[in-house]
Amino acid sequence: MREPYNAEAEHGLLGAMLQRPELIDTLSDDLSPESFYFAENAEVFRGIMALRAAGKAVDFLTVADHIGVLDNGDKALGHCAALVANTPSVANAGTYAGIVRERAIERALYDLSDKTLEIVQGSGDIQDKIAAVQAAAMAIDSGSDADEVVKAADLMADQVEVWQERHDRHCRGETLIGLSTGLADLDAKLGGLQPEQLIIVAGRPGMGKTTLAMGFALDAAVRQKKSALVVSLEMSQSQLIDRAVASEGRVPLNLIKNGSACQSHSTELGLGARNVQQANLFIADRSGGTVGRIRSLARRHKMRYGLDLLVIDYLQLMDGEGGNRTEEVSSISRGCKLLARELGIPVVLLSQLSRKCEERPNKRPVPSDLRESGAIEQDADVILFVYRDEVYHENSEYKGVAEIIVGKGRDIETGTVRAAFLGQYNRFENLSASWQPPVKAQPASDRPLSDRYRRKEIAV
Repeated sequence: MREPYNAEAEHGLLGAMLQRPELIDTLSDDLSPESFYFAENAEVFRGIMALRAAGKAVDFLTVADHIGVLDNGDKALGHCAALVANTPSVANAGTYAGIVRERAIERALYDLSDKTLEIVQGSGDIQDKIAAVQAAAMAIDSGSDADEVVKAADLMADQVEVWQERHDRHCRGETLIGLSTGLADLDAKLGGLQPEQLIIVAGRPGMGKTTLAMGFALDAAVRQKKSALVVSLEMSQSQLIDRAVASEGRVPLNLIKNGSACQSHSTELGLGARNVQQANLFIADRSGGTVGRIRSLARRHKMRYGLDLLVIDYLQLMDGEGGNRTEEVSSISRGCKLLARELGIPVVLLSQLSRKCEERPNKRPVPSDLRESGAIEQDADVILFVYRDEVYHENSEYKGVAEIIVGKGRDIETGTVRAAFLGQYNRFENLSASWQPPVKAQPASDRPLSDRYRRKEIAV
């Protein structure tokens, strides 16, 4: 087993910096004093970077003068002169820097083993321990930040390829960039569920937000052959399977629950069960979930099975960090957004609405109705509100019709999309092409003046 350090590489790297100061900015990418195993080398690196930041000359004399005496009591001049004299080749300085970075990461991994043992032996829930170990491992950055800042001109070549891919997709008639929602009008509005998006699906109880989100997952898993994971903090796995089979087979959910569907809808039940069984649909039910636990679960799942869509039901049942509930909710919404970016997939997060919308004559929700935190609105890329007029008005002309209100969208216009709500089957569907909104009779004051005058003349 090799040692987790390389003295020659450290010497060669520092010697190259002292001889060719113009290389410092390039060679120091992703390096810190802690990257060096030997304390005297860390001191020299710290001195080089301090002089560079101050805009002063850098060579073995100026750095030695800046340091003075090393921590071990030796004068810095002798050590800096030796670094320059023993540098094999300035041309290979980039290779030396890579070796120093690699050895630093190996030492961090050694430290991780000790930290892991400490976490395991500590108190706490096993899932929290797993999340803590994963977070510690992810904190070891083995990548390079050299390309974080890129000139726009250098991005154009790659962007032209992106444009070409979009053009080819358009020519094939493929209009969606992300996953389909299963609802044509909503897809047209959103362009699909995009990678790295946090999509909030919100509504008052009984509006169908869980049904809508499960519809997204089922369409992705059954028809698009993608991998979808549903994490429910409210319903059990059995309840979600009942809903999924009812939706796919178009079987009344109440008949599945009371057991009579096996006799009255055996064909449809079998079809729904087969579709769900063959799909890459995964379900986890856990109470008291945290973003850390869900992140841990999602990471493992993506490594094992792949992951294209994550649905979390729902935000208000999650535990967060902070001194009060508003801070907790803010940490949850921000954590879910970061999770979407980390996994490179759309994350659908369900949320309850406050009662404020029910106190208004027009009960359709707006972003300010999101419960407990304005951070939800800030972190979300898309906010979808589910509204069904028949919930509030028994004689509504919109029975069986749901409004999916786009309350917020990055790079898309807000507005309302309508869909058919089949409550007994626990599903949303596209409205038929022949459907038209009911025409309401206009009050006399709203009719054109010419029409009102004409009516008066007739009356006279």
